[in-house]
Amino acid sequence: MRLRFAIATSSLNLPLRAAIKAAGSLPGVTGVRIDARQELKPGEMSQTGKRELLLYLNEHGLQLSSLGFSVRRAFYDQADLDRRVAATREAINLASLLKVPRLSLRVGRIPAADETDAFSLLAETLNDLTRHGNHVGVTLALIPGAESVDQIAQFLDQIRTGPIAVDFDPARALAEGVNLPGRLRALHAYVAEFTARDAVRDFTGGVEETPLGRGEVIWDELLATLMEIDYRSWITLQRTTGENRLQDLERAATYLQRILGEF
Repeated sequence: MRLRFAIATSSLNLPLRAAIKAAGSLPGVTGVRIDARQELKPGEMSQTGKRELLLYLNEHGLQLSSLGFSVRRAFYDQADLDRRVAATREAINLASLLKVPRLSLRVGRIPAADETDAFSLLAETLNDLTRHGNHVGVTLALIPGAESVDQIAQFLDQIRTGPIAVDFDPARALAEGVNLPGRLRALHAYVAEFTARDAVRDFTGGVEETPLGRGEVIWDELLATLMEIDYRSWITLQRTTGENRLQDLERAATYLQRILGEF
């Protein structure tokens, strides 16, 4: 089975070393995604700190699969934009230092092309960040929401300073009731990360996260589509709500591995 499983350590609400140790105990999990905003301090990572982190991961049978990063306001919001860009560049540098090929980046809503100012500013900002990532060997994997495939693709086509990718999170796409396998196929040329979360739609049109397997995502169809598009990267299990997150992640890992074993 070429698909590998990682845990987003931020899911566990534990100190980083404790979260790594817990992730290493989960069945079939061989990687972790670490949050470069909350769990590591990009400007303070030394070569010694790097060696200690990678050694600790190795002791628990884990690889560092990717880093995650989010900004508090959209990149098309002018307020404090320079500060957000600088923080993101530091996260890219940290990924490069740790030899991590991708930084999963939550950028907020992707505006439509007719939102001229917002669309242009976001494209300009991400071209700048992508250029820097390309220079240091790190690809940005954007986490889109429920925007249409055409809207996402139209925006990604504006990024021309280096490779750009998508981190596909089915829970974020559920709000519009989209065909998730169809969406995955349509974006397959960009999909380099996959975040496994489940959710249900509520009466307001929003989504509420659930333990994986208890929401509206049809996982056998979605995993079959990952195989169909020849996806070869990590499936990162993440849980952002709930009282028993470690148990939820353990069940999620077992559940998805059982489905994959049937293919």
